[in-house]
Amino acid sequence: MFQYSITNFYLSPPCYVFFVCPVCRRKMKVKRSKSRSPEPSSSNEYKRPRIIDSDQKNDDQLESNLLNLSDDVLLNIMKYLNPQDLMALSLCCQRLEQVTRDRTLWSSVDFRKSPIMLEDLEKYVKFFRPWITKLRIRGNLQSDRYQGLSQSFFTAIGEICNRLKELTVEEYAIDGNKIQITDFPKMIETLSLKGCDLYHLQTNKSYFFKMELHMPNLTCLILSNCEWFTPHSLMVISKMPKLKELRLDSCHRLSECLAYASLATKFGFKTLEVLDLRDTALGDSEISCFKSTKTLTHLYLECPPMLRKVRRPSEGTPPHEPPMHRPVFEDHNLLQLLVDEGNLMPRHNFELCLISDRAVCALGSYVCDQRILNSIEGMIFVEEDRRIVNNPNLKALVVRYYPQVTNQSLVHLAANASSLEYLDVTGTAVTQEGVQTFRSQKPGVEILSSFDET
Repeated sequence: MFQYSITNFYLSPPCYVFFVCPVCRRKMKVKRSKSRSPEPSSSNEYKRPRIIDSDQKNDDQLESNLLNLSDDVLLNIMKYLNPQDLMALSLCCQRLEQVTRDRTLWSSVDFRKSPIMLEDLEKYVKFFRPWITKLRIRGNLQSDRYQGLSQSFFTAIGEICNRLKELTVEEYAIDGNKIQITDFPKMIETLSLKGCDLYHLQTNKSYFFKMELHMPNLTCLILSNCEWFTPHSLMVISKMPKLKELRLDSCHRLSECLAYASLATKFGFKTLEVLDLRDTALGDSEISCFKSTKTLTHLYLECPPMLRKVRRPSEGTPPHEPPMHRPVFEDHNLLQLLVDEGNLMPRHNFELCLISDRAVCALGSYVCDQRILNSIEGMIFVEEDRRIVNNPNLKALVVRYYPQVTNQSLVHLAANASSLEYLDVTGTAVTQEGVQTFRSQKPGVEILSSFDET
C-alpha cells in the first residue's frame, strides 16, 4: 500500500486538494476541512498555473514527459538525429539507452556532420552491430587534436559489421606501414578515401596491391583529392572484376606516366561505367586510351584551374600569354615524357596536357575492320566490313574549360554518339551556332555551354 503525505492547507469550504497517484499517474481529489484562517496559507504569487482546461470533464491527464511516449514514437523521433546526438541521448537513462540501440537507427551511420577524432570514434563502437550496411566518417587534417585511424578500429569493423556494404573515410591520415588495404572490410561494395592522406607508402608496389582478391565485390571506388595517388595504381585497380564507378578527380599526379593508363585500359576496366577525371592534367593521349572501354557510360573531364585559358568565341584570337609554370613533382623533375603515336617526345609545353578535339573525337567513333580471307590468282577476298564502335554506351560527357575543344567535337558527337543524352562543353571554344546546330541534329540530348549562362 502506498502512503501519501499531504501538506495541510487551510482553504475555504468546500474545497478539494489534488494529488498525483504514482501508480496510475492520475489526478485524484480529496475533500479538505474548513479553513480557520481568513487568507489561504498559499498566496497567489506562489500558486502554480492550472494545466487542466476548464471545459475538460475528464480529470485523467498524463504529464508532459519524453518517457511517456511509446518506443515506436521515440524511434520515429530518433531517426532524424545524427549519431552524436544519439550518443548523448543514450546517457540520460536506461530506457533511452536501450531505445537508442535499436537496429533501425544504426543500419546507415553517418558521422560526417562534424569531424570526429579517433578517441571519440572509438566510443561509438559499442553501438556497432552486424546489421550496419553503411558507415561514413570524416576527420580533420588541420586540427591540433588530429589523430590518424588505428588498425584496431578497422579490426572492430571487420569483426562486428559483417554486412557492411559502404565505407566512407574522409580527411583522415592513414599510415601505410600499419594499415594495409587488406585491413579494410572485405565485403564492402563502395569504398571512399576522399581527401585522405596516406603516408609511409611503399615505393615498390601499389597500396592497392591484391585489392581485386581482397574486395571482389567492390563496385565503386572514390579517391577524390588524393594527392598521393600515382598512375601505376591504375594497373591494380583495373583488375577489379566488378568495378563500375571510379572517381579520381583532383588526383594531380595521374599525368606522370601514360604507359600505365594505356595498359590499364587495354587489359582491364571490363565493367567500368562511370569515370571522373576532373581537375587532372590529363591530355589527349591518356583520354584516348579509354576509347576501348566498351562499358563506359559517364565521363567527366574538366581542366584544372591553374591551366585554364577560358575565352568566348566572340572575343576572337586571344593575345599572346606568357608561358605557364609547370608543376614541380616530388622528384623535382620538370620534364615530362609523352608517348604519342610511337614517338617519344618531351613535354616542354605543358599545354600538351590539355584536352582537344582529338580526345573527344576518339570517343564514340566508328572504326572499320577488314580481314583478308584468301588470295587466288590475283584476286583478294576480304571479310565484310565490321564496324567497331568505341564507347557505344556513352550517355553523359562533360568537357569543361578546354579552349582547344571546338565545333569539330560537336560535329563528331552528333554523327557518332548515338547513345548520348547529356553534354557539357562550358568554357570551350565551341560557337553559339555550333551549339544550335547540334541541338537541331540531336534534339534528345541536353547540352550545356557558356552561352546558356546568365
